[in-house]
Amino acid sequence: MPALVKSVVISAVANAASLAFAAWIFDRFNIRFGWFVLAVVLFTALTVTLRGIVVSTVNRFARGYTIVGALVLTALGLLLTDLVVPTTGFSIEGVGTWIGVIVIVWAAGVAYGEVDSSPPAHHR
Repeated sequence: MPALVKSVVISAVANAASLAFAAWIFDRFNIRFGWFVLAVVLFTALTVTLRGIVVSTVNRFARGYTIVGALVLTALGLLLTDLVVPTTGFSIEGVGTWIGVIVIVWAAGVAYGEVDSSPPAHHR
């Protein structure tokens, strides 16, 4: 399986599981099934792309960025997904819910990063 396809599939599975779990845990995080699929696809595309950009531009020895950077990228991915997907299909409301969803999805991203430790190669 090509590295890019493997990375996207693993990421999509982790994102689907973490978003579903977060929606189950938080009453103020709502996803409707059809929109859930779109949200997973969009969020996966955003995070795989952003991860590739960050990994290729940040010094590999600068490990301090990892936790904070991953949290910021997760929050940015969720914010963009929330802005693109209609409120009737994907909605995160309240500061506590946002923080909880970010942490859950970020933790799944950490687990995903352990399974897929290299970003997809850039094609020229």
